[in-house]
Amino acid sequence: MDRRRARIFALAGLLLLVAPCARAVLVSSHVFSNHKGGCGKTTILFHVACKYAMDHPNEKVLVIDTTLRGDLSELLLGGDKGAVGKQGVSSVATMCSTTQLLGKAASVSSAESGPEPGRVSSFLGLLPARVLKRDAGAGGGKLVLEEQVLEAHRFNEAIPENLLLAPGGSGPQTKYADQQIAAIAATLRKALEESDGKWKLLVDTDGDQGFSDYTKIAHAVCDRCIIPLKTNVNDFSNRCIPMLEELCQSRLRGEARSRVQMIVWNEIDIYKNAPSSVSGLITPPKATQGVINMLNTLVAEVAATYPDLFYNAAPDERADFPAFASATTMCMRTFGITGLAAAEHGLPFCSMTPGTLTKGRMDYDITADHLRALCANIAEASDRLNDPAWGPV
Repeated sequence: MDRRRARIFALAGLLLLVAPCARAVLVSSHVFSNHKGGCGKTTILFHVACKYAMDHPNEKVLVIDTTLRGDLSELLLGGDKGAVGKQGVSSVATMCSTTQLLGKAASVSSAESGPEPGRVSSFLGLLPARVLKRDAGAGGGKLVLEEQVLEAHRFNEAIPENLLLAPGGSGPQTKYADQQIAAIAATLRKALEESDGKWKLLVDTDGDQGFSDYTKIAHAVCDRCIIPLKTNVNDFSNRCIPMLEELCQSRLRGEARSRVQMIVWNEIDIYKNAPSSVSGLITPPKATQGVINMLNTLVAEVAATYPDLFYNAAPDERADFPAFASATTMCMRTFGITGLAAAEHGLPFCSMTPGTLTKGRMDYDITADHLRALCANIAEASDRLNDPAWGPV
């Protein structure tokens, strides 16, 4: 019996040695970016982040809002109705914000010892522990992400509980030197990789005609870039192409790590809800399909010219263009009245139910068919975040 027990204990010890340690996993990281404002970055990210979080309850979905206005934060904290979202951003601005998060990362990366500046630490202490995910005994000179973010669900019950937010819109943004930008990005990635559990990172950025320092940090942290854009050839040529050129130069200088994973042709009018040559879900009018096919060809040509810029392998020859475009682009339908309801109430499609939505500026009639179609389109975008890289066989 003693010999048998000894073998059991020895086997148990061996299993402890070979068992994998519970380490963090950064499932993927995505920056929503473009040099064109009003193209749908914030709105799409809002719905996609909530849908992804709902479908992956065992992952921590970290949303970082690097924008000056903080529109995404306002959506997540309650929407436009009665300025609830704006009030939520204002109420936490001095306690929890992207600027605070980047400042902490800068402090850690410069090897400064001791706590953060007293004003930040003292205000963080005032926020209830149920709102801020923080452990008072942890951290110090280390960046602990859960001390720097908040649970959006505590402000807006429509948001999944595993979605964490670093709010934007807290005021002027800090300027950083290039060396600091690289150090901050490295510190953020290290914090994600050393935290507990699985993480998904989604970052919203401003639609400026050049990368702000906060946008540069986002591209230096994230592996993949999502570019929402309307089907306008002039916007693609005058805004998207310059953005791709700037990203390409940043990658050549070693300042950015993100590659373009997907371009989302946004606000597509619908002829019918059926697969087409440009989408597995929707059929746009023929004229719109023609424009999308032309834009898809332009995207493939850019990838062939700058192959290192894209997450998917560049097409080797023109015959591969359609397959590359299918893997690299998708169509997002117009949201219509349901989209207006979502923005006013801070209510993602995945949390909506059909019926009449009241207590806002107006009553919204949410039809089951339209909501189902919207949810399917958002689910497509959410699922494709985890797509493996495409390449010709």
